[in-house]
Amino acid sequence: MTPKKPPLTHFLCLPITGGQAAPQWQASLQQFRNDIVATNTANSPFDAKGSNIPVEGIRPLGTLHLTIGVMSLKEPERLERAVDLLKKLDLVDLLKNGKEEEPKCVRTPRQAGEEPTTATGETGVSSLLAKPDQSASSPPLILSFTGLKSMHSSTSTSFLYTSPTDATGRLYPFCLSLKDRFSAAGFMTEEDRALKLHATILNTIYAAKAYPSKTLVQGEDGRLRVAKVEKAGTENAVDGHLTGNEQQDEGQGNEPSNQEGTKAEPLSTKSKSQPPEPKRERKGKGKKQVVRFDARDFINHYSAFVWARDVRIEKVAICEMGAKKTKDEKGKVVREDYTEIASISLP
Repeated sequence: MTPKKPPLTHFLCLPITGGQAAPQWQASLQQFRNDIVATNTANSPFDAKGSNIPVEGIRPLGTLHLTIGVMSLKEPERLERAVDLLKKLDLVDLLKNGKEEEPKCVRTPRQAGEEPTTATGETGVSSLLAKPDQSASSPPLILSFTGLKSMHSSTSTSFLYTSPTDATGRLYPFCLSLKDRFSAAGFMTEEDRALKLHATILNTIYAAKAYPSKTLVQGEDGRLRVAKVEKAGTENAVDGHLTGNEQQDEGQGNEPSNQEGTKAEPLSTKSKSQPPEPKRERKGKGKKQVVRFDARDFINHYSAFVWARDVRIEKVAICEMGAKKTKDEKGKVVREDYTEIASISLP
């Protein structure tokens, strides 16, 4: 019998909503929500190239981040050691070395199988825990987020995201270095796929929370309706990683090129033919239903949309899986955030 995988409890990430980035993200998410709501009405059916998208799958502002890797840190002492490793990292050194080694890292990330080394050439966990020298300066890491992509085939997807761009070329090598150090120390869960830095915009696994015992069905008029199913709902997740013993397959999606722009083009509101019904699938025992839809029209119209520009990355953080909801006195959810366990500031 195959042993069960340990439950995923935490993740290493770069928060992307600090400072002046928050209002940009908020405005962009609101525009995206408005477009979905407008195209999900009977008076404004979606174009034949797309199908209605569950608005409940849009991720809240407080959950946006770039995941570097996921971890199982259930035991308090294991979590404490992971935090200790984070606090002792020399981020300035990692940023500098990452920039110098970028071509090698980008072409063949993690294929050499070599243990990460420090600037002095030392290897092993003990060297990674050495006291960092933060005296050297390094320019801040500034990112922009443009376009909309699908994690699966755009004709049948459940996951939409936007990718970061970094003019200095340091982001990806820097994140690989962080991932390598946590993997070498035995904290990071190994994955058989390359690191894909992305900010999740919509994931329909969260839409089921609005329909705990139901699912979405598309009628002849193109509108989404609710229909009962045997079992539905979601589990706490981050970027498609379930916190239980099973994980949702993110797959590999299309990669439209990044383009500069400020606004998404108006979406078509005339139905030329009946859009296909969203697919619903359930993988494995205990798995929750996932609504899939045709996202080609949205991806096309948001290809040059700038979600946020000049986003300064202020820290590297360890966060707890499962976003926590904050409610007002009437019980309405007013925000949703991942709990930050520890962080270290970037220059």
